[in-house]
Amino acid sequence: MKKMFLFLLLSAMFVPVSDSQTLIQQIENAYNTLDSVSYIEDIILSYRGDWVIRYKGYEERADLLTALNYFDSIPRQKQIIDSLWENLTLRSKTTIEEQINEFSDIVRATTPVYILNLIPQDKQTLQVDTGKLPFNLFYLGKHSKNNFYVFVHNGEYAYGQDTYPTVSRPIGKNIRKVLRKIMRKQPKYLLFCPELEEMNTILYVLNDKIYVYRVAQMKEYELSDYFKHFPR
Repeated sequence: MKKMFLFLLLSAMFVPVSDSQTLIQQIENAYNTLDSVSYIEDIILSYRGDWVIRYKGYEERADLLTALNYFDSIPRQKQIIDSLWENLTLRSKTTIEEQINEFSDIVRATTPVYILNLIPQDKQTLQVDTGKLPFNLFYLGKHSKNNFYVFVHNGEYAYGQDTYPTVSRPIGKNIRKVLRKIMRKQPKYLLFCPELEEMNTILYVLNDKIYVYRVAQMKEYELSDYFKHFPR
């Protein structure tokens, strides 16, 4: 009996760390292993890859337009084709290189706030995104108009603009105010989980607790309370 008890005790002591880690510990590990210089270069590489895919799409459209030349005699169709050709011209390889260089200059110029992506483990539990590119980048200027947001999704670049990616007027109106409020608290980490409410939530870690800030509603909750109020 004593041997059995000792065996169970030792087994419990040597459970793999990944199985027993709390979400806070997972977050700590992700930030502690972040190589910020390499990560910025990986973001730029992914941004370039995104343009390659888009340019291929433009070339395919150009081939389609060539096949539709017989529409030239139809005014409405000719107007559509001329508009598409103009778009293709603007997206020449030279212009694309300029876009890539401009993006590279922006993301290299200053130090961003790294926003770690979280993903659902189940309806009540989140875990750290362990993909190739798990961090979004927020460049928060002294004046909110100078903000720049880079989002990743499924390990690839997804968005990079000076406007927050939302079609919701309340979210677009409140996001800068919310970020200022959060940053004044000096959080240890900022987090993001689109599966909660898409662009309407920003999460952060403060005093070993995780909070969820609902942007449109300007209200925040501890993570456990959030799940009670808004079950998934």
